[in-house]
Amino acid sequence: MTFKCSFMTFNIRHDHGPSSPNTILAPPPSEPLQDTSGELPWAIRKFKVADTILFYQPDIVGLQEPVYHQVVDLHILVGDDYDWIGVGREDGKQEGEYTAILYKKDLFTVLDWKTLWLSDTPEEVGSKGWGAKHPRTATIARFKANASNGEEFSVINTHFDHVSEDARKASATLILQQAIQELDTTVPVILLGDFNSTEDEAAYQELTGHHGHDNRTWAHLQALNEQAAQSFARTTGKPVRTTENSLHLPTHRVFRRGQFMAQQQQQQEQPTVFADTRYELATRLSADSNNVGIKDPARLSGPYGHDATFTSFGEPQEKDNANRRIDYVMYLSPSTINVKVLTYGVLNNQFDDGCLISDHRPVLSRLAWTPL
Repeated sequence: MTFKCSFMTFNIRHDHGPSSPNTILAPPPSEPLQDTSGELPWAIRKFKVADTILFYQPDIVGLQEPVYHQVVDLHILVGDDYDWIGVGREDGKQEGEYTAILYKKDLFTVLDWKTLWLSDTPEEVGSKGWGAKHPRTATIARFKANASNGEEFSVINTHFDHVSEDARKASATLILQQAIQELDTTVPVILLGDFNSTEDEAAYQELTGHHGHDNRTWAHLQALNEQAAQSFARTTGKPVRTTENSLHLPTHRVFRRGQFMAQQQQQQEQPTVFADTRYELATRLSADSNNVGIKDPARLSGPYGHDATFTSFGEPQEKDNANRRIDYVMYLSPSTINVKVLTYGVLNNQFDDGCLISDHRPVLSRLAWTPL
């Protein structure tokens, strides 16, 4: 039986600056804003962040950077459908930023959860490691579906250091070790987070072991059109000519057991590293898992939305760091499970009113998995 679940990672930008009231449901400014550029108060942004969650309805949300009152604000605003877990990074209670996990409580039960500090002493509350500027944490939880067959899966939500590349790489190593411990014969591990690391950097490479292929829609326009024509011909029984030299006949490819066995063997031989959902996305050009060689035109043509996940608030000091992909949804699965990425997208963080709801864009991916 196939199990489906949607995951969002969202760095919502902390609210513990000198001018922050640090109170639950702090009132927004009493006067209308004349300028909506730059970083607006959390008292305004909180509604936009909550609306994003409510509109897209992710089953699991990994939040980065919120402090206690921000998590509580969101819990109030998104309503009773969600509950949350997490602790502050400074004292293991309420002080400091969280890597909180929101989840739909009617859909899932939390079987167990813990927080680790990204350091040589991960059980030590508030510990820092490898040159990191701040304590950094990972929230690890085991969930069980309340319906279906009671499927279980683990989620790791984390936020790597923004200063030390050594700390990011060592944090990635620690996360991978923890994920392998969580992994068993039937339980995949989903990794959510702001890694402060692009694909070229050591932390990403440590987690995934490689770069992904270019699966953007723009890179495959001709192939996508040819695939759509072939699918139409197959469905209607009529030939379709897309160019003078391209005629698609209503033929079907034949599923052969050897093709499936080769796929299964390749999956079992893969190294134990995370898969980046952006590059694992099942697109219109991907072979269908149930009928090898037959394409599904109802899929996305490529990753949806933006490429970059970090935009900044437009500050001059962030100019060189902005417009990078540093926020990820990944998974690690045992060889006994077939995972398919149904959707992947980098969503908007700014609209016509000019308000940047965060300096990061949310990333949303929907996964499906079934036993082999």
